[in-house]
Amino acid sequence: MHDLNLKMIKIILIILIAAVVLDMLSGINILKNNYYWRTPYFAMQYDYLKEEFLFAKYEHGGISNWLKSFKNPEPIKLEQSKTATAIPVLLYHGVIDNTNWHADDVNISLNDFREQMFALKKNGYQTITLSDYVLFTKGEKILPEKSFILTFDDGRKDSFYTVDPILRVLDYNAVMFVITNRSLGPNSSQEVFHLSEEELQKMIASGHWRIESHGKNDHDSIQINANGDKGHFLSNQMWLTSLEKIETEEEHKARIALDLLESKKDIERKLNTSVLSFAYPFGDFGMTTENFPESKGLIVDEARKVYPLSFCQASSSDFPTNYPESSFLAKRIAISSQISAQDIVNLFEYNQEKLLNYQDYFLKNNGWMAGRGFIEINNGSLRLKDSELEGSSIAFLGGSYLWDNYSVKANIRVEKTDSLALTARYHDQNNNVSCVFSDHYISLVQNINSKEILDIRNSTETSLSSGREAEIGILVNGDEASCFLDGKAIVNGTIDSSLSHGGVGFKVWDTLEKGSALIIRNFKAEKISSIDGTT
Repeated sequence: MHDLNLKMIKIILIILIAAVVLDMLSGINILKNNYYWRTPYFAMQYDYLKEEFLFAKYEHGGISNWLKSFKNPEPIKLEQSKTATAIPVLLYHGVIDNTNWHADDVNISLNDFREQMFALKKNGYQTITLSDYVLFTKGEKILPEKSFILTFDDGRKDSFYTVDPILRVLDYNAVMFVITNRSLGPNSSQEVFHLSEEELQKMIASGHWRIESHGKNDHDSIQINANGDKGHFLSNQMWLTSLEKIETEEEHKARIALDLLESKKDIERKLNTSVLSFAYPFGDFGMTTENFPESKGLIVDEARKVYPLSFCQASSSDFPTNYPESSFLAKRIAISSQISAQDIVNLFEYNQEKLLNYQDYFLKNNGWMAGRGFIEINNGSLRLKDSELEGSSIAFLGGSYLWDNYSVKANIRVEKTDSLALTARYHDQNNNVSCVFSDHYISLVQNINSKEILDIRNSTETSLSSGREAEIGILVNGDEASCFLDGKAIVNGTIDSSLSHGGVGFKVWDTLEKGSALIIRNFKAEKISSIDGTT
């Protein structure tokens, strides 16, 4: 009887131990499937503490200074705040925390990203939300001068787990544009590259992230002809294999309209959040089409029907910041491993609004940017030189975009060229009014959307290619423009109403051979405040 009781006790103990083990295994499995018990989440909490320490060290110039700051904290300096006239938007893709990663043109290392964000924060820059930006474009909200938007494309895990701790430390917010058939599709939970639905929900809950649309199938290539060639989803007409024909314009419009709408609905329905904007995949809204040039206007028109705001990439000849008038199609500055923290701070500073009257002796770069070719500021001069690839050089002045009625004078000397231009009302290289100077004529030229609509020419012997010093000038006042050489008005004309304002720039090229170069000194722009053109 005693042996029987002992056996029963052993059996009961074995059953109890087995039950405890099963409960433990079940609990472990539950925790394993819980977002907050996964290794990446714990790693992110450690990274947050590490970023807190690194920023404190960066902000105070070293560990010893950081430790001293606890004993004798410096008073916070409150500067008089100016208001923003334009908003820059930064674009990132992957932020890579891997010592074996090799730099490329798309991604950036975590160390470089950290340095960029720390530098912006230390220089007083603060992120704003998309809602802030939309109100700003409508004139319904005033924003601080040092405001910017931080965006990431593709919904990648390596631009969330590495970035989120830095956002928390700096109290920054960011926008993630997601590809919904990858992040919110039926297999999203198995994704190893793109963020899953659960991760996106946690991002929204953090308060530092907003989730926006990067299309549904827009990153998938489509067949564009009978030969099987591939092209971008949005900007090309699709080859319909079963019908052995290319889709019609109406079929193309219907296909992209559906994709734009469905990606928005996917986010709003599955993440229970509103969607304000769409980012064009590859920055392409018709510019790189293979078979459908008309797609450029069509894609933007269709996006406008679904979203209040869309994002493209700024080209090198664009003013890179966004003004209220470009409210729907906002430009982003693409950041890669070739761009330093100081480059970004300089770019932001260069594009702060400049006021007339404005003078530049070129002792340092106060905001001149290269739209093409190369520029160099040295010894009191601005030098433009073309590139082998482009055959021309363009320089324009950041922060001058809002100038309207003004005159410009500059002293120049040709190193090598047969053609140069002084440009006013500059929006980009395709939209401006220019005074073109050659050895045998001076011409007033107007460009609207890449089309030359005005060319008023006066045959004048300038002898500029000989290398002589000369003063060139341009005056824009209302709908009138004039070109000057050595203080004398040579050509006059009327400006199109679409160019009611814009910045200043220079261009140099040679119609016969490459290697053109131009030296500019003593630049002066003065506001015109009366109808007769007096300053």
